[in-house]
Amino acid sequence: MKQIIYFLLFFFAITEICAQSPKEEIRAVWLTTNYALDWPKKPFKNSNDINQQQDELIDILDQLKAANFNVVFLQARLRGDVIYNSAIEPVSPYIQGVKNTWSKYDPLAFAIEECHKRGLECHAWFVTYPMGQEKDKNSKKKSFYRTYNGEVYLDPGDPQTNNYLLSLIDEIVEKYDIDGIHLDYIRYPEKGANFPDKDTYQRYGKGKEKTDWRRENINKFVSELYDRVKNKKSWVQVSSSVVGMYEKIEGDKKKYWTAYHSVFQDPENWLAKGKHDFIVPMMYYADGLFFPFIQNWKTKANGRYIVPGLGLYQMDEHESNWNPQTIVEQIRYSRDNHMSGNAFFRAQHICRNKKGISDEIKSQFYQYPAVCPPLKWLDKTPPVQPVNLKAVTSGIYLFLSWDKTVQPENKQVFFNVYRSETWPIDTQKAEHLLAVRLSDTMLFIPIDNSVVSGYYYAVSSYDRFHNESILCEPVYFVTGEFQK
Repeated sequence: MKQIIYFLLFFFAITEICAQSPKEEIRAVWLTTNYALDWPKKPFKNSNDINQQQDELIDILDQLKAANFNVVFLQARLRGDVIYNSAIEPVSPYIQGVKNTWSKYDPLAFAIEECHKRGLECHAWFVTYPMGQEKDKNSKKKSFYRTYNGEVYLDPGDPQTNNYLLSLIDEIVEKYDIDGIHLDYIRYPEKGANFPDKDTYQRYGKGKEKTDWRRENINKFVSELYDRVKNKKSWVQVSSSVVGMYEKIEGDKKKYWTAYHSVFQDPENWLAKGKHDFIVPMMYYADGLFFPFIQNWKTKANGRYIVPGLGLYQMDEHESNWNPQTIVEQIRYSRDNHMSGNAFFRAQHICRNKKGISDEIKSQFYQYPAVCPPLKWLDKTPPVQPVNLKAVTSGIYLFLSWDKTVQPENKQVFFNVYRSETWPIDTQKAEHLLAVRLSDTMLFIPIDNSVVSGYYYAVSSYDRFHNESILCEPVYFVTGEFQK
């Protein structure tokens, strides 16, 4: 009897978890290229190295897809160098060991293509102001560089900085089919009160309080960047990873640094003025430095999305040696408080299943695929649904195929595939999602002819603003009928 009770309790617990699994959720991971932390293991020097780099990335993306992630923040600009073929900055030595004059290989272009093959969005992770160590930059210094604690930074208060950074943004948005620009270090350095910008402040401060002026410098850049990106490709999302605590919580006597006061970062302003699509607070802390700040961030969204970033690296033995349940509790709390998903730092911890964390995340939260929430402030017109869905068997597979429809203004669309035992299919239930963001108009589905089961299948169109059409006319397919 006890075993039956335990089984029922387990069943209802799993059912409750599944019921809570949202169909729309950002499930992001930071994929680090700097210091060879996530990818690649070594820079390429020849065609064999290139093949190895590509195979490594494919393996990472396959694992992320299998774990039902949907967004990759790929570190495309490091500290004054990049992972793509740029006319402005050199390729990172972590990517390329010799000048690539004999091959058309472009790591960023390759990564975007491979992400899209798997229905993953690829956002170019862009380190903003830091330029690297002083000893590496002396021969390349520009007038808008500043040295602070042995590191070189672009001066946010110098108009030349904005011009330089915007030229990089223009290049990457125009040349590459990215889904987003994800800004990192979009702030003054830690303990930035002593940042050496006295001359810049005297020239451009115009009598403003210095702390306010510094925030305005970043706000101005963010606003210009957002407008530039949207004028070029309106579907390219703009997001930032920001300090995990926006401001001190009233009555809280703990010591910690904040976005607003410590590093002059004002993401609430960016969201309120519609200059960001979502914000990713780097909430790499536990307990009292995590849970109250989820509540605080809820008040900052202004109709846009907040995606708490979780520090998987804190499970490392040389860091805080967290138990995986710390991360599990943070994901659950994020969902309970209607955050728009989570981002995880970083990819290696997912792929290596550090302390079983990948298994925990998938079994408890990511059992089903999810699509990203719609960007209604950019576009809220649903695409036209596909037509002529067909189903035929091919060995141990069910082969679905359908026709594209002409979209207004030739809007680019992908496809989501649903499956349900009943019709009409409830498209709000994540468990009915079979595949998301497909580029092709076909799908092979493994079938088990030893089991009698019948399902309705249907397909929707899904655009780059995350708008979704109504479902096409379904097909119904039954397996195992020959065994009746």
